[in-house]
Amino acid sequence: MNRVLRLSSVLFVLLFVVEAGAQTIALGERVPRIKKAVWLGDNIPAKSEFTIVEFVHSASTPCRQSVEQIGRIVDEHSNISLVLVTHQDEKFVDDWLKRCVTPRVGVVVEDVRIRTSYGVNYAPYIVVLNRKRKALWFGNPQQLDSRALDKIMMATR
Repeated sequence: MNRVLRLSSVLFVLLFVVEAGAQTIALGERVPRIKKAVWLGDNIPAKSEFTIVEFVHSASTPCRQSVEQIGRIVDEHSNISLVLVTHQDEKFVDDWLKRCVTPRVGVVVEDVRIRTSYGVNYAPYIVVLNRKRKALWFGNPQQLDSRALDKIMMATR
């Protein structure tokens, strides 16, 4: 019984260390700039009061569903831009992701630099930023709906 308790304690500590080490951004802190990026169609979205950065893979069904959900939220808010980031090369990006490009939505194709600088290890994953690039919220997009986003934005004004 004592061995089981010790093993459980070690596993708990390891899980905490692995999770803490995976995240390189913090709420209220500035996130890395997206620089030297390759934008699909050379479309850099218009600057907005808030930006949602979503990490995706175009062949992933959960990512596609998430982009549709977050896209609807962005459509409801004129003060939000959306930046979709994929580590895929432009020639391998599925057509549905290419069709997401609008004046307020841009798609970055890259070589994992951005994903690494944000500490992102899975997709879909989003980060909500204010104009000063401070992280207001991050995590699984399924946990963010329009009402929750409204509360986040109101709390930061």
